[in-house]
Amino acid sequence: MKMSNRSVFFKISLISLLVCFLALSAIAEQTGPKAVAPTESYDFGTVLEGNDVLHDFVIQNKGDAPLDIKDVRTG
Repeated sequence: MKMSNRSVFFKISLISLLVCFLALSAIAEQTGPKAVAPTESYDFGTVLEGNDVLHDFVIQNKGDAPLDIKDVRTG
């Protein structure tokens, strides 16, 4: 069973996106919005070539101001 390049790229893209959100939240000041992701990664396991895989990452605002997430891209 072989993972397709598309599946690997999708997984890496999602993890990269999550890391960016976590890095931005660490840089933010104590006041204002604070993006928090309860889970940092998701293991899709073995994915057969041609199959699509999806996972929703829940981003929570733990800050004291509105959190605006704009222009999110997976790849």
